Formats: sequence, C-alpha cells, structure tokens
Amino acid sequence: MTRPPDLPPYPQYKPSGIPWLDDIPAHWQVPRLKYLCSRSGIYGANVPATEYQDTGIRFLRTTDITDEGHLKDGGVFLPQELVGDYLLNDGDVLISRSGTVGRSFLYQSKLHGPCAYAGYLVRFVPGPRILPEYLFQFTQTQAFQRFLRSVVIQSTIENVNAKKYSNAHIPLPPPDEQAAIARYLDHKDALIQRYLNAKRRLVPLLQQLRKSTIHYAVTRGLDPENTPTKPSGIPWLGDIPTHWEMRRLKMVCRLSYGDTLTAEMRLDGPVPVYGSNGQIGVHSSANTNAPCIIVGRKGSFGKVNYSEQSAFAIDTTYFVDERNSNADLRWLYYYLGWLNLDDVSRDSAIPGLNRQEAYQRVGPIPPLDEQAAIAEYLDEKTAVIDAAIAGTSRLIDLVQQYRASLIHHVVTGARDVRQAAAAIPDAPAPDPRTLD
Repeated sequence: MTRPPDLPPYPQYKPSGIPWLDDIPAHWQVPRLKYLCSRSGIYGANVPATEYQDTGIRFLRTTDITDEGHLKDGGVFLPQELVGDYLLNDGDVLISRSGTVGRSFLYQSKLHGPCAYAGYLVRFVPGPRILPEYLFQFTQTQAFQRFLRSVVIQSTIENVNAKKYSNAHIPLPPPDEQAAIARYLDHKDALIQRYLNAKRRLVPLLQQLRKSTIHYAVTRGLDPENTPTKPSGIPWLGDIPTHWEMRRLKMVCRLSYGDTLTAEMRLDGPVPVYGSNGQIGVHSSANTNAPCIIVGRKGSFGKVNYSEQSAFAIDTTYFVDERNSNADLRWLYYYLGWLNLDDVSRDSAIPGLNRQEAYQRVGPIPPLDEQAAIAEYLDEKTAVIDAAIAGTSRLIDLVQQYRASLIHHVVTGARDVRQAAAAIPDAPAPDPRTLD
C-alpha cells in the first residue's frame, strides 16, 4: 500500500474485531450497514434494452459508473412509466453486485438529473447516523475491497448479493467527524482530479504528436523544405519528394502467415512468441529471421510489432523479415503503422486483416538509404515521445494510488483529519468531472 498521507493518527485505537478491518479509533463503532440505512439492499429494475430510449429518465447501469464513482457521459434513458420505485433520491448510494463488483456511486440530483437504476446495482438509503458522502467514501477504500474478497461468490461471474452488502461492518465515527472526513476528502479529491484530468489530456496529445512525427517523416522525408516535390496522385496525401515512387504494398513486402503454437505446445526458451496484440510468451524455436515485423491478422488486426531478434509469429498474425521484403525493415515497421492497416478488414464473425486488400494500399517509397535514415530519425524521436507517455501514465498511476491510500487511511481512522478539515476554506467543492 502507498505510504500513508502526512496526517496525525488518533490518540487511541482499539481492535475492530473484523478480520478485514484494522484497528479503529477508540471512540468509533463498527455497526452493520443495514442498521445505518432507512432502506437497505434494494435491487434495481430489470428492463430489457428494447425499452431504452434517447430521452426521459436516465437509467444507470454498472457500465455507466467509473471506478472512481463518477457518472460517465451519455447513457440510456427510460420513459417515466417504467421507472416506478426505482427513481433515486439525493444521497442514495449504489453498489454493483455483479460484473465489476463493488463499483459505487453517490447520487446527487443537482449534478446528475433524474435517474433510475438497473438490476445489477444495489441501493442503500443512508439514515441519520451516517452521511451519504462518508458511506460512499468508505466504498472507495482498500478495506472495502478486502471485505469484497472475503464474501464474493464465484459463479459464471463474480457477484455479491444485497444481503452480504447489508451485513458489512462499517467503521463509524461520530457525525461531526464524518462531516470533517467528507469535507477534507472532497477538498483533496477536487485537487487530485484537477491534476489527473490535466495529465489524462496530455497522453492523447503526445500520442497524436507521435503519429504526426511518423506521418511527416514517412511522407515528406527528413528535409522537406529543401527537397523538390511532385504530386502523389492521392488528394489527401499531397506532394511527395520528386525522387520517391508511389507503390502498392505488394511491391514492397509479402505478409507471411504465422504458424499454430498453442500455450501447451510451447517449450521454454529465449524466443519471443507474438500474437496480434504483441508478445504473449516464449518458445524454444523461431519461425522468423531477425529482425522481423509481426502484424496482427485476427483480434487486434493491423497492429504492428517489431522484434530485433528472431521470433515465433503465431497463426493469428502475419510476419515480414528479410526473406519477404526488399525494404529497410525498421522503416517498414513505421510505414506499415502509417498505412493504418487496422481499417482493412472483411466483415465476419471475427473481423481480420485481409492480406489481398492490404496489398492494394498505396504509399510513397523512398530509396533504401533514405529509408534507413528515416528509421533512425524516427527511432530517436519516438523514443522521446514514448518515454513522455510512459512517464505521464506512471504519474497518473501513482496519483491514483495516493488517492486510494488517502481515502483508505482517512475513512478507516488511521489518520485524523479533524484539524485539517477545519482549516479548509468554506468555498464549495467543484464537480470533479468539470475540473480543468
């Protein structure tokens, strides 16, 4: 678990008596959830998808809720007459009982508008002893995840029924401390979400920069300002260097089928095994020469991977090595990615990359020496961008871990926020979904 936030502990603790819950402050209680609610463990409505419509009362499903308890955009709606007693009221807490077990949501009418809820969600109506915000925040803790692991029912899919949720023990501070905890966490979460939203917006921008860098190098070369050009003959592509040629992919390489190699057939060894989505294991022998390119044929079709060493390409892929290409293979790796082969498919039960259709793709082909230079340039540029993407993604993960740790340690009483909460200004916390 991430290191606890820099907050003081409570003066005294006592055993909670609950296997999945650590010691709690000496003056806290641990009642069952059903004794804290005016209504407890109410299943949602089972409404067929044929009744969904574009307007009306929003119908909340587990898939409409994020892991952090926010409501996603979009969704489906029901006519008023189908809602009945499933219309939510302010402060209602929903918890998923199947699929993504334990995913939770706090309903607030001013933020969410009129909503009803579906059968895979369980509704709890907090009574006067527990704040809805505090109950929701408890469902975001690692302690709650430990509770789920202790009671989950394994069937075709994991599920936790309403009775088990209702009987869960809740670490319960006095009302004024609940309010302080909710105030503190709302304030901190607003700051955290602002940071996360900024970082999340950065990742697609970096991905677009990577794509643009490859596009201009593959279609214009490394010195476009000083290189004479000619029309490519393709309106969206524009001009290309005069000495480059427009060729179909079939004139550049041949896509060879991979071979069958189930997990049971693999022998331990140094050779990477590639499926459509990347490396999936190792084997004792290869069916390609080094270096090689592996292209997804089924599943993640059109996805392009590159290996500096000999590899085993399985039967859901195509591969290219020096035996079936007259191009610089590293340049060809970037070129195949630029061709967007993932939109070349035939309609079937399992869409896939059709080799004959891929061969008809046309693009600009530079001489071999320029191919090598372009590949070296793109290796350098994309490495910097990839490092930035990986670093940003890692920061997002670390902040999410910190958020989870903060909520856990505060809601379970491992850290005391009463003084910190009192110092927070009285401005209302903004909606985390709108933070920039």
